[in-house]
Formats: sequence, C-alpha cells, structure tokens
Amino acid sequence: MPRLRPMTSILAAIAAASLAVTLAGCSSGSSAPADSASGSGSASAAPITIRVAMGSTGPAVDGVFTTLKAAYEKKYPGRTLELIVQENDTYETIGLNNLLTSRNAPDVYFERPGARLATRVDDGYGADITEAVNGPEFAGRFDAAAYSGMVIDGKTYMVPWSGDVTNVFWYNKAMFTANGLTPPTTWDEFLALCAKLKAAGITPLVDGNKDKWTVGSIASHLAERSVGNDAYVAAIKGEAPMNSPGMVAAFDKLKTLADNGYINRSVDALPDDQATTQFLLGKAAMLGIGSWLISDQTAQAPTLQIGYFNMPTMDGSGDQQSVLGVSTGYMVNANSENIAASIDFLAMVSSVEGSKLFAAAGITPMTVDPFVGVTADPNTVSLAALLSSASTKVTPADNIDVKRADEFYGAAAAVIGGLKSPQDALDEAQHRVEALPKS
Repeated sequence: MPRLRPMTSILAAIAAASLAVTLAGCSSGSSAPADSASGSGSASAAPITIRVAMGSTGPAVDGVFTTLKAAYEKKYPGRTLELIVQENDTYETIGLNNLLTSRNAPDVYFERPGARLATRVDDGYGADITEAVNGPEFAGRFDAAAYSGMVIDGKTYMVPWSGDVTNVFWYNKAMFTANGLTPPTTWDEFLALCAKLKAAGITPLVDGNKDKWTVGSIASHLAERSVGNDAYVAAIKGEAPMNSPGMVAAFDKLKTLADNGYINRSVDALPDDQATTQFLLGKAAMLGIGSWLISDQTAQAPTLQIGYFNMPTMDGSGDQQSVLGVSTGYMVNANSENIAASIDFLAMVSSVEGSKLFAAAGITPMTVDPFVGVTADPNTVSLAALLSSASTKVTPADNIDVKRADEFYGAAAAVIGGLKSPQDALDEAQHRVEALPKS
C-alpha cells in the first residue's frame, strides 16, 4: 500500500469546501467528552485531543480524513483531532505496536478483524463498544454481516470501515491491446499470456514482496483454489498439515512464475509501493495487489487505463470463483480517557456523508449503499460487486493466525524468490509451526 503523501486530490479540496458544513451536523452524538462507551456525555469545557492512528491509503483517502477532522472540530468545540498517519507497511508491522505502548497512545486506531483484533483485545487495547454501535449514532449504517470477525463473546470491538478485495491481477489495457491480449480466465491461459508478454520484451508481472504479504496473499488464494477453503483455513490454524500435496500443488504455481521469469527477479527485495510505481509507469504489464491500487492510480497516473481480473480458474477442489478479500475497521483503545468522544468521530466516519466521501476517493465503505449519488471510479464499483457477490470469500492467512501466516508467507517468499522448492519450503514451515499452540 502507498506511502504517506501530501493531499493533492481535487476531490478532497472540493469535499472540504462543499461537505464540511454538512458533516458538522450529520451525527447525533454527544456535545462533549465522556468516559463511557455509550457515545453520550455531559457538557464539559475542558479541551481534549483525540488521536487517530492509521496507515496511509493514498492522498485521496488521506484527504477525506483531513476533511473529517475539520468537520469534527467544528461540530465539537474544544476537541482537537490528531491524525497519526504512517507509511502503511511500517504501521502494520511495528508502527501500531509502538504507538499503543507509547505515552501518547492513540484513542482510535485502524486494525483488521479476526486474529489481529483478538490479539488487541487480549492485550487490553480493545474497548467494548457494543452499546455504542447499537445506539442511534450507528442506526441503519451497517448490515449485521459487516461486523464479521469484529465480535468476541457477544461483544463488539470494531466499527467497520472498508471492504477490500485483497488481491486481483491488475493490467495495463494499452499493453494488452498492443499485444493482442485479453484477460485470461484459466491458469493455463494466464501462463500463455505471460509467455507472450515476455517474448515481446515486457515484464509480465511485477510485485513487491519485501514484507511478504503481497505474494502471501496470492499464495492464500492459490491454496484455497487448490484444497478448498475449509482445508486452507485448517492448515493456517494448525488443524491440518501445511505441507499437504494440495498445498504443495498451490505453491508449484508460484514456482512456475519464478522459473519462467514471469515475475520480476527483485520480487522479494522490492517494497510493494515501489512495485506499484513500476506498474503505473508502464514497467510491467500486470500487478498483483488489492483494490486500494485505485487510489494510487488516481493520484499518480490518472490517465492510465487499467483493468483487473480475478484469480484464473485451475485444477483443484476449491471454489474456482472465490474472491480473496478482507474487511477493515477502527477500534477504540480501552485505555483511552475519551472513549465516547472517540466514538463520535467513528460515527462521523460512518455517516452517509462520510461514506460518500470515501466511496468517491476510491475505497468501498462497508456502510449501506455507499455509492448512491456518487460518481465513483468504475473499477471501485466493480470490485465492490465482485466481493459482495462472491460465492466464497477467502481470508488472507495473516487474518486467520498471525504466527502461522508468517511461516506460510515466508515459504511463499522462498519459492517465488527461487530459493526453495515448494515441498522443502512448506516442510520447513510445517516443522516450525508444529510447536505453536492451536488457534
């Protein structure tokens, strides 16, 4: 995902001018801070600062948060909203951990549901916000399914934000047209397409796997397509072997890409944002990454015509129409002294007006009907439909079991980097995860 950049989006400038006033009155939350999670509090003149931490999702989306900050501070005099925006990979690895243990820890922070959310709750950083999300500030904003992975023992710990298709294959339309290519539907067609591009002197596929999650996401989807979703999830949880024949067959497909030079040789050394830049500059025909690419493309290469295709079908027992995707959201720090005021901000993020701003900025809000009345990027709308209609939604490994996913992703990196065979890489990963407790 992209590095932090200054806000350059015309959208954000227009939004700030035209919608800040509307947003300032859109939420029916409290008029002052409180120390409960109900979203209501008594009047108080004491100034407070609400710190909100996140990884950058590109200038357009970052600009929406800047707009919401202005609207929030106007609606709630005496409150200051501090946006802590880090380069995304830093945030996801060490950044958030360091923030949560610092003296000025965030009151609100971006996180993913499932295993990562459960870890934050276990560590004492997740506030129970059940009463608030069932209250009037959030009434009618989400379907019940939006809270999947955000509820533990009947308690809600996250406000949903966006739904991301975590990996598709993006392609340069001009390159495809110039070489007489169309998006493939089967894995064999995909390999034939890669061979034709390579013969034309074009790098077929670029990816930046320095932090292992990009190729790890592809490996997650390949594994589901090969062995089925239940078997894939069981392997990541430690309930089934990670080195089964079906899993090895999935990793064989990564080996094929590496052995034939269909993916950049620097894949394991290249950061994902640099791979994105290479694709947007026309250095490769395809890029394997998620729906957030749209924000980068809009900012960096607005005239570039790009399309996408889902993982091609292949031999395997999994759902060949499955989609790899995750939901995301914001948690409130259980240690915050301003829980209700923090929830007021999340209500503004989830409001009708806030949702439309995010939809126009190139992401898919998980609120009800976020694209109504919005002129959104066609790829954004298409990906939202792809995710919502998927017969099987596959969860990336690191949203299932973080420690086992590290080994799974490490094995994928070793294979795509040409360092180990699929069997050896998965045998070694299985050996290491056997010592871990079951999920």
